[in-house]
This record gives sequence, structure tokens and C-alpha cells, in this order.
Amino acid sequence: MLIDSQKFSREQHTAHGMLPIAAFARLRDNLIAQPGADDQVRYEVRGGVDARERPLLRLTVSGQLPLQCQRCLKALDYDLAIDTAVRLVAEAALDAEMSDDPDEPDCIAASTELDLVALIEDEILLALPAYPRHEDRDGGCGGMADEAGSKKNSAFSVLSALKTL
Repeated sequence: MLIDSQKFSREQHTAHGMLPIAAFARLRDNLIAQPGADDQVRYEVRGGVDARERPLLRLTVSGQLPLQCQRCLKALDYDLAIDTAVRLVAEAALDAEMSDDPDEPDCIAASTELDLVALIEDEILLALPAYPRHEDRDGGCGGMADEAGSKKNSAFSVLSALKTL
């Protein structure tokens, strides 16, 4: 899916739909299981300008990815929710336009043949947690939190028994 990024932004076009997770070759290396035919992400890319009239693309991506929990090594259904913007700049000015300001959108080189699928995959990869793991409120990793809690309780009960002696 190739677009002229400057024209897409200037004319405030929108592209949206569903993409199969299997279409993202680099993302598949981060998944615990091979995605099925029904495993998809929803995307929307909108062209526009920022407050200073600079061209940008706003991306929203959502879906669920089968990652591996780094604590228990079991499957973890990760809820993907991306809402970000990237500013379009001339390739020659790319280094000069980069900013450390967290309020400024990231910059990418404007192109007459920008691959939207690759851009979406880049944003998904950037949004993945470095060390995915189950939430503690979800019961931890298959009872690991319960085991740790019972060990803490048994240690305190031993101390309590010593106190009464």
C-alpha cells in the first residue's frame, strides 16, 4: 500500500481497514505463536498538518497480539492500542528536524512511495513492551503470585511462633 505522503497529508486523506498480523514479517519474530488467518489489527492513517502547518500523518492501530510473558514464558494476549503522529520532513533535513522534545511527533522522511504497511509495522514494533508480562492483578503468572504470597505468610507465621516462645 504505497502513498505519496506529502499529497496524502496536504489533501487530508484517510486510509483505514484491517491488516492480517501474518503480513508483518518483522513482527512475527516477536510472537509466541504463528498468527492465524483471523488474527488482524485495525488501522487508520489520517493526513493533516500540525499547529505550525507542518505535514503529518496520524496513526491509530488496535488489536491483540500473542506475545510471550517474560516471567512465566506462557502466552500473553497483549492489547495493542496505538495513537500517534509522525511528521513528514524532507530526507535531507531529517537529522536537523529530529527533536528530543517528547511533545513533538517523531519525524520520518516524506516520500512519493511511502509504504503504509511498513509504517504501521514500525509503529507496532515501537509500541511493544520490552519485557511483556502478565499483570499482577490478573493473578500473576499462573499462580506464581499465590505461591509467593503463601511463602510470605508462612515466613511470618514462623516469626510469630518464635515471638510467643
